[in-house]
Amino acid sequence: MMRTPCMQSWHLDGYDFWVVGFRNEKCAPDRRKRYNLGNALTRHTTQVYPNSWTAILVSLDNKGMWNLRSTMWARQYLGQQFHVRVYDLVKSLTNGYDIPNNALLCGRAAIRRP
Repeated sequence: MMRTPCMQSWHLDGYDFWVVGFRNEKCAPDRRKRYNLGNALTRHTTQVYPNSWTAILVSLDNKGMWNLRSTMWARQYLGQQFHVRVYDLVKSLTNGYDIPNNALLCGRAAIRRP
């Protein structure tokens, strides 16, 4: 779920997702019971409206690296993006390389560095 103070668009490179919910109110866990899981539309880009949230459903069934990012270049440059890796035990060029040793990590990723 994403929450922003202004209208933004978010894009998932190379993958589809379904917009299953959005509201102009504070996000609450009980809202998940009302997600549209029956006939949601498939998209690559979705909007998050001011002071609102948008929930997406993604079926990560294709190995590789996928980038979820803001479509606004300035926000993307400042870090409003992340990569999702769909892991496979078999190493190959199709599922991406391991993270470089000199990558800057934060949070739990920094704790797990070998």
